[in-house]
Amino acid sequence: MYTWNINKLVKALQAGTITGKQKKRYRITFWVLVALTVFSLPGVYNPSSMNGYDVIDLILFFIINVIAIYLLVGIYKKRMRKELDFFLPFFGLLIPLFLRTAYGPCF
Repeated sequence: MYTWNINKLVKALQAGTITGKQKKRYRITFWVLVALTVFSLPGVYNPSSMNGYDVIDLILFFIINVIAIYLLVGIYKKRMRKELDFFLPFFGLLIPLFLRTAYGPCF
C-alpha cells in the first residue's frame, strides 16, 4: 500500500499491478477514514450552535463534493473508454492526499 509516494501509486494504477489484497486494504482504509469523519461531524458541526449561514455552508459543501465526484466519474469514463473502475484510483489517491494534507507540516 502506497501511503506517501503518490507517483509510485499512479504508476501502479496505470500498469494495473495492484493486487486484490492491496485493493482490499485501500477500501478498508478509505471506509475507516469516512467513518471517522462521519462520526466526528456531530462534534464539529453542532446544529444547536449553528446559525443559518453555517447550515447553508454545510449543505453547499456536501452538494459541491457530490457534484465533483460525479464529474470525476464522468471524466474518468470518457478518458479511459473501458469498464468503470473509478473507485480504486479514487480511494487509492485520496488516502495519501488526505495524509499529506492532514499531517504534511508535521513531516
